[in-house]
Amino acid sequence: MSQDSSLTCCYSITPETLPAMPDDNATPLETTPQPCDNSWLDKFCLELGYHNLTFLTSPYGSAAAISGAVAYAGIDDTDGCISRDAFSIIKATIVVILEHLINKKLKELCLGCEVEHPSQLRHSCLFEPSAYFFDAYFEELSRSLIKPELKHVIAQALNRIGLRLNPQRIQGSVDAILCELRDEIYIVEKLREIREKVVDVNSEQIVYDAVDGWKGAPQSGHV
Repeated sequence: MSQDSSLTCCYSITPETLPAMPDDNATPLETTPQPCDNSWLDKFCLELGYHNLTFLTSPYGSAAAISGAVAYAGIDDTDGCISRDAFSIIKATIVVILEHLINKKLKELCLGCEVEHPSQLRHSCLFEPSAYFFDAYFEELSRSLIKPELKHVIAQALNRIGLRLNPQRIQGSVDAILCELRDEIYIVEKLREIREKVVDVNSEQIVYDAVDGWKGAPQSGHV
């Protein structure tokens, strides 16, 4: 097959199309890295209620920045996560409160309690609730759990073991725990399992004092 002589090359290398050679006399490009202005981040964090977040804008491994953050937030000095002790206190408190709320809800739903039936077999509150009970009443139980004082009593509990945690971090931990538990099939069994694991002799009094403080607070909506 012969080529069409009318076709021309769409691009050809000519002196005009060659890339320009660098000028030896031209001023070299600036290669020195410029300092990064992180003032906007500091302002943003302060508006959110955070404090002492210099570890976010400091080079990784800066001991001074990390130690300052740990002193305030009780965070892990390797990845910035909430420390295991802090999270255990929060989880234990939430679990014990949920056990109280679920037991209260079971009594409300119990026909045996309603008519004060003498036979225990007629009291459904004495037995494990149905599968996915927590998911079915998740919104109601969550509203009952999250009083404005919840974060305060948890903060007081953490302070007793020398940890200070920002309220936003406490709230985030509570939300994460509730989300984790929502899909549990048999919630009472799961809560018992968690309580036996996270409530030990060192934290038992702290956790139950926090729960008593929560019980003594007036009921109000989600914060």
